[in-house]
Amino acid sequence: MRLGRGIEWVRAHEARSTYLVAALCVLLAIWPTALYREDGLHGVNLFCGALTAVPVLLVTRNPPVAWSVSVLLVLFLPRAYGGRTGPEQTWGWSWTLGLTLAVGYVLYRVALGYRPRVVAVALVVTFVATWPHLSDWGDAPLPGFLLVGAVVLGNAVRQRRQVDDQRRAERTRAIAAEERTRIARELHDVVSHHMSALVLRTDAVSYRLPDLAPEVRAELDVIQGMARDGLTEMRRMLLVLRAEDGEDGAPQPGLADVEGMVDRFRATGTEVALRVDVGSVPVPAGVGLSAYRIVQEALSNSGRHAPGGAVSVKILLDGGVLGIEVRNAAATRRAVDGDPARARHGLVGMAERVRVLGGELTAEPTADGGFVVVAELPLGEEGVS
Repeated sequence: MRLGRGIEWVRAHEARSTYLVAALCVLLAIWPTALYREDGLHGVNLFCGALTAVPVLLVTRNPPVAWSVSVLLVLFLPRAYGGRTGPEQTWGWSWTLGLTLAVGYVLYRVALGYRPRVVAVALVVTFVATWPHLSDWGDAPLPGFLLVGAVVLGNAVRQRRQVDDQRRAERTRAIAAEERTRIARELHDVVSHHMSALVLRTDAVSYRLPDLAPEVRAELDVIQGMARDGLTEMRRMLLVLRAEDGEDGAPQPGLADVEGMVDRFRATGTEVALRVDVGSVPVPAGVGLSAYRIVQEALSNSGRHAPGGAVSVKILLDGGVLGIEVRNAAATRRAVDGDPARARHGLVGMAERVRVLGGELTAEPTADGGFVVVAELPLGEEGVS
């Protein structure tokens, strides 16, 4: 677990670490060799030291070009130091510690992004480039060990990242599937309510309108039978959907319950501004339920990731589309969940709800350090998929 967190930290700070490695390469190329030059820091010494940072800076944009530059530096840069007055007096090689670090880092980054066959070719070519600077076979194991070590480390990190990405994708799919099941259960309650009302209305027709023609009454009997059969099948489906979690089928919340939910969230000490304006247009129960769940999840996320930050909730109806915006300011207290790299699975559930209704969802950080969730839910039948 600690290794995984370390890899995630490095992944999030790769750009910054590249600049740090480049500066370290220049330092290790200039400082040790300057100690052994009679004239101190020489212009050639400074120039050669600065060149070692070039492949490191290039590797984030174009690893093949960075590797090619590193090989050229291994071939020709040691000759610029002037024999025994250069780095050979510091550790026995004619190429510097800085150049060694630069080549190793470039190979590490190449191993992160390319197949093992490509990396193996790069490793062999790099090792061959070091050959003219080795005095005998006894010097070969050290550069070979360093180069192979860089490749092995890069390959290990790449494989770990692939496993982490795969687990994250599987987790996201599982969350989406779980949310789809939950949506199905909730929509079942909504549809069952309408089916029950339909059965009751068809039952009451014969009492309210006793003078109906026989053919009309027969048609109503058919409709009534179909409605009852549909309601029975809906109840059977509910048993399957609730078999794993044993939910009791309590009435599902809707748009009218948003204010109560916000009041409960305010009781935690968070400032929440609420505006609901849908006029006199009836909002379908399924849309109202999804709106409630989206606001609920967005408020929960703001409490976990930005505690103390003010929150505004807007639910407005415009042209047959129910718009929802939940915006929170930056945290004023330490977040309960302090890992910014962790995937927010609540957003997966929101996206699934919006997709089912044929709407659109946007969730992103704001310029002031907060977060905003915007959802648009169509009210018409074309919004149901």
